[in-house]
Amino acid sequence: MSEENVSEIARKLEVLKLRFKEKAAKDISRLQQAAEQFRVGRFGPNDVIAAYHSLHRLAGSAGTFGYTVLGEEARALEVLLKPLAEINGELAPAQVQRVVDLAFVSRVASLVDSLSLDPVASQRTGAALLPVTVEAATDAVALVVHSDPEQAQNLVQGLELHGFFPVAVPSLKRAVEHGLADVSVLVVKDAKMLSEGSVLESVADTPPIVCVGAGDSFDERYALAECGVDGFLCEPVDVPLLADTMERLITEREESGSGRVMIVDDDPELLEHYGLVLEQGGLKVWRVNNPADILGALSEFRPDIVLMDVQMGTFRGPDLARLLRFEPEWLGLPIIYLSSENDREYQTDALAKGGDDFLVKPVSDAFLLRAVSVRCYRARQLDKLVSRDSLTGLLKHSVARSEINKEYVRCQRRGEQAVVAMLDLDHFKHVNDRYGHRTGDLVIKGLANLLRHQLRKSDVIGRYGGEEFVVALPNCSLIDASRVLQSVCEHMAGIGFQSDGQEFHVTLSVGIVPLQNYLTSDDAIDAADQALYRRKQAGRNGVTVGEEAPITERTQV
Repeated sequence: MSEENVSEIARKLEVLKLRFKEKAAKDISRLQQAAEQFRVGRFGPNDVIAAYHSLHRLAGSAGTFGYTVLGEEARALEVLLKPLAEINGELAPAQVQRVVDLAFVSRVASLVDSLSLDPVASQRTGAALLPVTVEAATDAVALVVHSDPEQAQNLVQGLELHGFFPVAVPSLKRAVEHGLADVSVLVVKDAKMLSEGSVLESVADTPPIVCVGAGDSFDERYALAECGVDGFLCEPVDVPLLADTMERLITEREESGSGRVMIVDDDPELLEHYGLVLEQGGLKVWRVNNPADILGALSEFRPDIVLMDVQMGTFRGPDLARLLRFEPEWLGLPIIYLSSENDREYQTDALAKGGDDFLVKPVSDAFLLRAVSVRCYRARQLDKLVSRDSLTGLLKHSVARSEINKEYVRCQRRGEQAVVAMLDLDHFKHVNDRYGHRTGDLVIKGLANLLRHQLRKSDVIGRYGGEEFVVALPNCSLIDASRVLQSVCEHMAGIGFQSDGQEFHVTLSVGIVPLQNYLTSDDAIDAADQALYRRKQAGRNGVTVGEEAPITERTQV
């Protein structure tokens, strides 16, 4: 794969290598300080254990990122230090000196030289590396834990085509040593989960877990559920179905820990306290101390839910809720009353006047955060039913057009460039006719997941209808858009879909135009559709730039 068409997967790989190198450099620095302390006889049991753990981390993770020499040397030094680390109580100077005499100090000093060596280039699909900043990478990192290297590699290669960055490790212990802070999902062989799952108990925040295995009985599934597994697929694994399961779990996890909350309360101390509690829990908060400011604040902040006191001076919460319902835009906005009023009749009456729920003061900080987080998550899920396509989770047709129009207005106002694209799966009717609509739905979801991973979070991605999609890329030239979307086409063509034991592939056609060059956003979308039609006539499976593009950038990929 050329540098121009390098995938985001390779970018994620480079970012993780850079992160590893930074952490490894800090570990080596601490090891050098510890080794010097050993040499002069100033040490304690905790110093030895800390050094041992640092070596253990380096030995377990260096090879994964291509630093083979560093990993091997760290493993050898770990073996030297292990007998000391296992001693309970005080260490005798002679015991430590024996380790020092084995060139421990000089070998630790040389670790930094191993870190300066260029890492071994990855041999996985699309692994050409380019310099990249952390901001350019997405979070779709997956660890594949499997005892069979061949099956693990097959999963890695398949998931790469779906836009994930997968790394294979042989055990859950090694996964924990690798570090799970930047991992979005774990894919684990069921036998591994049942035999090694206990090592995850020490992890404060475990990512979603999907198990794969041959067993599919109730008892086997129940045992996995007891271990905290979030999903299960039978082997042989249908990789597109696995990718869809992973995407769903990642999305649910991201949305469960986020939300936008507006708090309306005339008590400034309570208002600030609630706001701080919720912000510390990861929620975005807008505080309204004067109820008369609520309409302007709603339009600017657009919260997922509103927390509102029942009585605020001359203002009553139920009357404010009724006022908000005057506007159709806020008919579906969840309003939760937060009040010390515990009379059930009063609460029911307040709910009948426009509220949705009641939290009774006093409420503990932990309960408030949990209650609000759950309600935010539910509100966002319901909102998705209105604005998102139920099959793919992408924006619906009308919502996507509206968002593209907003981007068009922004381009006109600021004089910036953007690109709009129409995408269509080739010969999709044949897929439905031959393999069935259920398989066809899986293909559509496969493309949707690929777009989510290949494109930026700021890009607009919508399902236009059937097998057709629409995309808008802000701050993007035609040349860059052609390169990115051609990469999407290549990845899509490489995905192997399964149906009744048969594997098949589906290609993608794309038409693109500069959004800002048209009289309206609808005109730009129509022009992109015409470019898509010409791509179909030219043989499908690729990207065609619309004829209205500037001469200097008019190309066909």
